[in-house]
Amino acid sequence: MEAVRLGLVGSGGMARSRAAAFSALEGCHLTVLAARNPITGDELARRHGVELLSHWQDLIGRADVDAVAVCTNNDSHGPVARAALEAGKHVFLEYPLARFVDEGTSLVDLARATGKVLRVAHPEVVSGEHRRLKEAVGSLGGLLVALFVRLTPARGARPEVLFNLHISGPPSLFFVYHVYPLVDLFGPASWVEGYTRYDGMNSVGTYERFVNRAVVGFAGGGTAQWTWAGGIAISRAEQYQRLVLEGGTLVHEDGGWRRSTAAGVDLVPAAEEGRSLESLFLEEVLGKRDGWRADLDTALEAMRIGLGAEVAAAEGRRVRLPEDV
Repeated sequence: MEAVRLGLVGSGGMARSRAAAFSALEGCHLTVLAARNPITGDELARRHGVELLSHWQDLIGRADVDAVAVCTNNDSHGPVARAALEAGKHVFLEYPLARFVDEGTSLVDLARATGKVLRVAHPEVVSGEHRRLKEAVGSLGGLLVALFVRLTPARGARPEVLFNLHISGPPSLFFVYHVYPLVDLFGPASWVEGYTRYDGMNSVGTYERFVNRAVVGFAGGGTAQWTWAGGIAISRAEQYQRLVLEGGTLVHEDGGWRRSTAAGVDLVPAAEEGRSLESLFLEEVLGKRDGWRADLDTALEAMRIGLGAEVAAAEGRRVRLPEDV
């Protein structure tokens, strides 16, 4: 294969970013775009000089498409990725892996059975900061507790798609991007508990304010808690993150990690960023790298935690993983 011919589904912010990144890579050729929105779709197709299709199903069967980048809302990740894999295409998929556990599990099984690359776009796999964090965690012993808190304002710079339960799923699934790195650091969870509150929910699943919490126990020891309150009276987004381990505490501040131990406080050293996710995917499609299978297992476990929290909140009980989800 001289060049990977890519079809892209979607025309929102992530689609524009991915289209630019893939188009800039040597050995990758963006051939066609499928988008529901005729305005943003036409603009993006014109920018890259490619054909615009109204339905993603028409893109999947194209002979001039070797791989498909899925940059759509969470509720369509599973159906589009499944159709692409069944058609013999490689898939680059925005996180989360899928909206439902069975859907995600079947995607993983299908990718393994077909041998087609399924790369979920969690950036930790190419992040120098995450690599350094992993080294620091490895030197500090077992996990005691991990804490994550995020506050999102009611107006201004907030992800509007987040405030739609049907499209994005619960916030505990939406913020899988903060669950994934902890699964990579500490392994799978054995149980999860959850709490949700939605204010102003209407018949189409949108709401004005929410509180969402997930608590997990890792099979290897230690717990983690994520709390997210959105649509609240706060002027700008805030975030708090701590990893408390037997030998010290890691604190995320000012865009980096600080390590506190009995010997004192120091900064976790910065690291150069590696290749981009897009270039990693291209190398995997061309058979030059083969790490996507292990990363896919981590993506599945992170998704299972988010959806397990949804079940736990709805049923008011602790959910055992993976048996109950």
